[in-house]
Amino acid sequence: MSQVTRKTFKNLTDKHINVIEDFESLLETGIANLTMSDIASHLKVSLRTLYEIAPSKEDLITTTMDRILTNIGREALNSMKDIDSPLERLRIYMRIGNEAAGPKLQKFDGDLDKIRGTKEMIDFHQNYFISFIKSLLDEAQEINEIKNIDTQAVAISLGGIARELSIPENKKTLEDLPEKSSNMVTDLILESLNRK
Repeated sequence: MSQVTRKTFKNLTDKHINVIEDFESLLETGIANLTMSDIASHLKVSLRTLYEIAPSKEDLITTTMDRILTNIGREALNSMKDIDSPLERLRIYMRIGNEAAGPKLQKFDGDLDKIRGTKEMIDFHQNYFISFIKSLLDEAQEINEIKNIDTQAVAISLGGIARELSIPENKKTLEDLPEKSSNMVTDLILESLNRK
């Protein structure tokens, strides 16, 4: 992810956060042909306010996407904090992650391919997602909750399911929505690992 995006994200004020929340909704409708001035007009804020958040439209989009994915990550961590079983924590984490990698990102799909820096930012989040999956698998293996496996290989596979199934060519061949199909595949994999 670009240094600009990471730096900007850390320095956002409450006013900036409100603008970004409004911008999230605008992103869903598509902004490929909008300038920063057009975006400011749609959001009913000054152009200066937008430039305080990010120096360009591309950085505004990556800052917003980073915030969306970071919030989803926090939600996932909070959802599993009171659960002892690493395998059950992983199940919850995967459901929220599959939702994020599927519908959350696909809403913005048309614009993301065209924006400098978004691929790196999404890859950054996916790499974190995979690392956390591996840590939960390692923990489950240490307490003998799952079979002995190559946890890195399984983490990579689990971490890429939703993104792969959400690719338009794959999505139209599925019997169900990508996130539901991703959860089904995730459950199959996790059940095959369970020692019970």
